[in-house]
Amino acid sequence: MTAQRILMVAGEASADRHAAGVIRELKAMMPEVEIFGMGGPEMAAAGMECIHDMDELSVMGITDVLPRIRTIFQTYDGLKRLMKERGPSLLIPVDLPDFNMRLARHAKRIGVRVLYYIAPQAWAWRRSRARTLAGMIDGLAVIFPFEAGFFSAYGVNTRYVGHPFMEHPPIVRKASWPPERIGIMPGSRIHEIERMLPVMMGAKRIVGRRHKGLTWHLPVAAGIDAEIIRQRCDEDVILETEIPEVDLAMVKSGTSTLEMALRGVPEVICYRTSPLNYFLAKAFVRVKHIGMPNIIAGRTIVPELIQQDLTTEDLARTVLLYLEDRALFEATQKTFTDLRESLGTSKASIGVATWARELLEST
Repeated sequence: MTAQRILMVAGEASADRHAAGVIRELKAMMPEVEIFGMGGPEMAAAGMECIHDMDELSVMGITDVLPRIRTIFQTYDGLKRLMKERGPSLLIPVDLPDFNMRLARHAKRIGVRVLYYIAPQAWAWRRSRARTLAGMIDGLAVIFPFEAGFFSAYGVNTRYVGHPFMEHPPIVRKASWPPERIGIMPGSRIHEIERMLPVMMGAKRIVGRRHKGLTWHLPVAAGIDAEIIRQRCDEDVILETEIPEVDLAMVKSGTSTLEMALRGVPEVICYRTSPLNYFLAKAFVRVKHIGMPNIIAGRTIVPELIQQDLTTEDLARTVLLYLEDRALFEATQKTFTDLRESLGTSKASIGVATWARELLEST
């Protein structure tokens, strides 16, 4: 029997991690399956042949994309050639909607089935994408419960497979009052760090003058030179290689906000981008919140400081609320427990791999 071939495409660190879990499950279910495409170190370690490195597409926002547009198109053309030369039966694009939806359309056109994992956030903006997806993919594996109903209403074959964070749920650390260990999480890309870290450092100094004895912990993302971070932060900031055990955190908007919520850690969500990116987002985004804990809850359970509202003084003031109001701190922890329970216990990687096997067996 000829081995089944799967093309997988992921473009950033969290997608690399989530896709790696799917690869491991696929290898366990179908030991002879061939998996190749674009990804990062975790997908490679799980057994995928990484022909393209995900760093080729490590960009955010239009102002980051434009300088690298030639590389992006070269990568896209390379993946199209892979489809032609290796003849996969299935494409599994992971997140990265602007790139992967284009690739999915091409795959469908040439007869390659498509199982999209981690949905484009069409519920937030560009809702027309949901209807477009219905005509170009065979299945959409979503990671938030509310997404199943949203995409199904547009005719997309959708399943809620569970959230990948819940496969190995973060350990909930019940912090004693008052908080003592504070996390500083400015992002995983240099341009994010350059925008976010100075504001976080300023807030840290204000808070530190009012509350002595706090310790400050900053996780350095894989691929980032720790020395670059060290040059940009105070000497008493402890650099970590993993997300540290903290009682309270300042977190750049992104997947880390959900991870901290699932750990039960009260947080302040921070976000700042270029004026052009922010203008475009304001024009098209149709949701009230930017942080995933708030989006999932459907209300504000975590404070968000965005763009011009993200100042040193306002960030310090918001952090101090949690340091000085025990009732607020504990109420936030309770909402995080409810959030965790809403995601259930399904293992996303098993759900995606099982669906992929079904599609392969039906070809």
